[in-house]
Amino acid sequence: MMITKAYQTMTTIFVASLLLALSVVVPVSAQSTPATDQGSGQDQSQAQNQDQNPANSVQANPCLAPGQSASQATNQTSNNNATQSTDQVASQTSVIGSGTGDAGAPLDCWLALNAHQSHWYKFRYGYNADQDDTPNQATVKLAMDTPGCVSFEVWTQDRLNAVQSGETDDDKALGPVGTGSPEYAAIERDSTSDKNQNPSKLIWVGSQTGSTTFFVVVKNRHDFACSYQLSISGFSVSFPSNANNANATNSPNNG
Repeated sequence: MMITKAYQTMTTIFVASLLLALSVVVPVSAQSTPATDQGSGQDQSQAQNQDQNPANSVQANPCLAPGQSASQATNQTSNNNATQSTDQVASQTSVIGSGTGDAGAPLDCWLALNAHQSHWYKFRYGYNADQDDTPNQATVKLAMDTPGCVSFEVWTQDRLNAVQSGETDDDKALGPVGTGSPEYAAIERDSTSDKNQNPSKLIWVGSQTGSTTFFVVVKNRHDFACSYQLSISGFSVSFPSNANNANATNSPNNG
């Protein structure tokens, strides 16, 4: 009889201990579950914010790979754009300017330019009358894969504004300051024919007694993509940030 009572007492103590352990574990688990759900919700919210914010997306490299043609780059870009959102595509294409508002410095690589499209660049030309006896020259050079495939024009903001406003009684409405001309190539030194010109390389050289911002517009007027490389150099040449050009009027991207 004493053994039976002892057994019952041990059983009661064991059951009570088990219930006490469960009462401690269950609240802890219940408290940790919402924290996990909250963390998951935060991760999802951050992922959504990254998708909705183009600044958080990685910009695609617009430079052509060695041996890559403009048509190959165009096809690859089209395939990538088909699987991306509009914001992602915009953030990737913003590396190269499409008007005066987002024009920037040229990239040190070959680029693809789609049919009937334009790329915009800008540079600052500085002149100090107290220090510069003779204005220094600014040089713009362009090399292309197919001769005659692309061209470029050099503009000032005043001339662009004149064209947009339709002014006709001022020399500012005459058009660009200059255009790229075929670079000299010594093929027939005694000849003045086109044989001494390299149609796959264009050049413009200019200077002036005044400081201003110039825009370089590279244009493709053909029905197929072209590849090119642009360079802008000179002692008086600098490349301001786009923030300094906030008041500039965006010009249309005409081919």
